[in-house]
This record gives sequence, C-alpha cells and structure tokens, in this order.
Amino acid sequence: MTRTLTTPLTTLARPKPARRPTTLLFAYGATLNPEHIMVRLCKPKPVATARLADYALGFYGYSAIWDSGLETLLDQPGAEVWGVLYELSATELDRFDAWQGVKLDGGGSYFHYPAEVIGADGTAYDALFHRKTEMGPPRPPSRDYLDFIIAGAHARGLPGDHIDALGRIASVPPSYPVPMAHTDVKALASKLSCAC
Repeated sequence: MTRTLTTPLTTLARPKPARRPTTLLFAYGATLNPEHIMVRLCKPKPVATARLADYALGFYGYSAIWDSGLETLLDQPGAEVWGVLYELSATELDRFDAWQGVKLDGGGSYFHYPAEVIGADGTAYDALFHRKTEMGPPRPPSRDYLDFIIAGAHARGLPGDHIDALGRIASVPPSYPVPMAHTDVKALASKLSCAC
C-alpha cells in the first residue's frame, strides 16, 4: 500500500551567518585618496565624513616614495581634523596595517589609536586612527604628496574650509619625480595575514 503525504514539506530555515566583525578607521591623510586605497587591495566602505576634535595634522619623518614628511595627528586642544570613516573587515584592516607599518607589538611605523569622531550629521563613532610611533624630525610634505592628500579630501567630500587649510600647509617641491614605485603589490599581499 502506498501512502500519500498530505502535509507539505517545509524547509528548515538556515540560520543567517553571523555578521563578521568590522572596524571603523578614521582616515585623514593619503588614505583619503581612492587611488591610495585601490593599491592596498581593499574596498573599504566609506561610512561618513567625520571630524576629530583636539587634534591637528603634522608631518614628520621621511618617505622616499614621496620625498616628503609623513602625516600624523598631534594633540592640539581646540583644533580639529576632518577625514573619512571607513568600515573595514578584519582582512582589509590587516592590509591597511601592513601598508602603514602597523605592528601589534607597537614596534611598527604607526599604531592604532582609539578616538571618538563626530560625523558631519553629529553622530558620534568609536574609531581607530593610525598615529606615528616615532615622530622623527618635523619635515614639510612635498607639494606632490600634499596635492595627493588634497585630491583625496575633494574625492571624499570634506568641508571646503578644511581643504583650504590643507592647501595652506607649507610644502616643498620634491627633489626627484614622485611617487617612486613602492613594494610590489603581489609581494606585499603574500605577507599579509588573512583574518578571513
């Protein structure tokens, strides 16, 4: 005897995969520029333009790539720096960190620094930013490097008065054509950890 199933079969609902953790990173210098981001093999999601209170942009140390001082943020009560807030996966953060020379033991060129940033709409966000570990001597940016940062500020829609202030930063002409080629992207990518 054959039985006919009269109750419809239901598919068991699969639980939705847990959302992978992300990090909010406040970008304020060359990492504003979409060209710079593409080279880093990631596509971070811009969440908001935001400002960081009581900090100012400074240039220290030296980059042979740009024949320039490199940007960092300095404590300065009453000042503010505008940037973009990126949402990064763990893998994207690893890639950013590798390019910035961030090391978990604090021995790299930059380190993670926590801060509260305020979006253009007034929303407060807990974020990280990259801050130089050792400043080295103050050194002005090369004109080309500063122009690259300003192009990124335009691309990310930062306020006009902030962009104007960037344009007033003292800069120097590079002594050779910049940017010089950086480490081969594939070679660097092979060294990245994957937090997939």
